[in-house]
Amino acid sequence: MKRYNIPVIFEFTGAFSIEAPSLLAAKQYALQHCGLTIGTVHSTLPPDQVEWSFSCHPTKKVGKGCRCEEPITDHE
Repeated sequence: MKRYNIPVIFEFTGAFSIEAPSLLAAKQYALQHCGLTIGTVHSTLPPDQVEWSFSCHPTKKVGKGCRCEEPITDHE
């Protein structure tokens, strides 16, 4: 067997509804205070200032890939 590196991108698409004085401020809040990790959407904004809507199922994009130099070994 040979080992291959296959790049994969998981994209989560959604939106934050943010209360802010302007569109520019709302975008800045999203950049500075909102994020996503596997299993958790989070924001450091107060709960009454932000709502979120993200699917739990990402879009998957599989890249071209390449062969690795090291062989596969059994790990027991």
